[in-house]
Amino acid sequence: MLAACGSQPAAQSPAAPAPTNALPRHGSACRDSEDLPPLRIVTSFQIASLNPVDDGFWMPEFGVGELMMQFRADGQHYLWLLEELEQIDDVTWRLHLREGITFQNGAPLDAAALAALINRQMELSSSAQSNFAAGTTAEVTGELEVTLNTVAPNTGVIPALADEAVFPVYDVAAVEAAGENVEQLIGAGIYTGPYSVVSLNEQEMLLERYEGYWQGMPALPGVSVRFVSDPQARILAVQNDEADIALYPPTAAKPVVDAQDGIFFNFGTPSTGGFRMVLNIQEPPFNDMAVRQAIIRAINYDELANDVMDGVFVSATSYYPPFFDFALANQRTDVAEATRLLDEGGWLPGADGVRAKDSEPLRVILLIYPQQPDLTPISEAIQAQLSDLGFAVEIRSVDSINDALGPGGEEWDAGLVSAGAVTFGGAPEPTLRRSFVTGGDRNYAGFSNAELDALAEELSRTFDSQRRTEILQRLQVIKIEEEPYQFFVNHHTGRVVVNERYRDYQPGFALYHVSYTTRPSE
Repeated sequence: MLAACGSQPAAQSPAAPAPTNALPRHGSACRDSEDLPPLRIVTSFQIASLNPVDDGFWMPEFGVGELMMQFRADGQHYLWLLEELEQIDDVTWRLHLREGITFQNGAPLDAAALAALINRQMELSSSAQSNFAAGTTAEVTGELEVTLNTVAPNTGVIPALADEAVFPVYDVAAVEAAGENVEQLIGAGIYTGPYSVVSLNEQEMLLERYEGYWQGMPALPGVSVRFVSDPQARILAVQNDEADIALYPPTAAKPVVDAQDGIFFNFGTPSTGGFRMVLNIQEPPFNDMAVRQAIIRAINYDELANDVMDGVFVSATSYYPPFFDFALANQRTDVAEATRLLDEGGWLPGADGVRAKDSEPLRVILLIYPQQPDLTPISEAIQAQLSDLGFAVEIRSVDSINDALGPGGEEWDAGLVSAGAVTFGGAPEPTLRRSFVTGGDRNYAGFSNAELDALAEELSRTFDSQRRTEILQRLQVIKIEEEPYQFFVNHHTGRVVVNERYRDYQPGFALYHVSYTTRPSE
């Protein structure tokens, strides 16, 4: 086991990682499997193709593809397709594969296949290129051993090996044989997971059991994944026994689902994501530090998580989700402190209850977007909370939040976006660079802090776990206490709607929806 974001010792694991969303097992995973019907999933996202560079990140989510490492809900990283991972020096890593793993087409996953995959992703994948310096290469140094040279020190190697967008493991030879005709990849068995793709169109992806799967016989004969964009239609599919599991249900549906027999709103699996508030620090009122410090104290995070969102979300007490050992619980609700900050900053209540300073009213245009329906009740609750303190908040919905907050976008003072504090693989560095470092592409309002920039650079080359924790916690003090700019109003949990057959199914951490042991409840 390797600690997330800590030092990088050699690691070994005698057994494959336990699936993150597996239901309780009773005997063999394949017991009575021939009598089980295929699992039926409905999801909001369409999978366009089996091109592994463009769409390969979907495959680990549905039990088709696998990764070298696995990031789990305890904030740690575990070996998956790798049997050993060892850091030789700052730029050299030894990757040793487990024995006996084959692609679904029967070809072995050996060192030559793994090196070809890493080198191809470095050539073609923007995700791989954003995680590794140019010139990063993989070399075969044994039958099952690959040596990875990162050129420059890279503390994000382990999270990248657990990131579905960076190195989804696939058969390069089979992919290159198909050339430009990606349709030929359907049924070509290019992945190593328990289920292989037998058909894919605009409506549905169909999977069948891979009987040669290295961990054992998969429990189900197959899986269907239908693409249904409307959230109510997904829930109705479960209610009408047209589906077993509906992914990504809106939280507002929980009371409705709870009131019905035979369907269940299951939630609680931790997530690295949440709703983040971004402040426009270049314009009034948030160019005033007192207002920025006040708003972070004025919001009632517990009310948002437990009353507005019915306990489905986690109250934000930190910039990072609480399962990270470096998360600093320095974000709190303190209306008295917020009031003091505004009063001392010269923002005084007017006759209409709205505060003003030098005739400038404390008015805020807050942007949300319809693709995240939970933002409507959350933004309305924040509007009411801030009104009590003298803010006048106007909520506006925009089609594209990133375009609206970016250069040449909408007029805005604050925006709510769904974002992760770390990558899917658990690395804090990339999101830090994008959102806070001077010039980052998600640094929407031009935030710049010389100390933060220097600490971010140091973090990216620091392997010592104690020093990494010190850096990350100092960064949280800057972000939350000293110079608030972007902060989370809640942390998400995974959630699904399921039928009676899958009543015990829990959402998978890091979007692992299907494993080889996933099966109906007993």
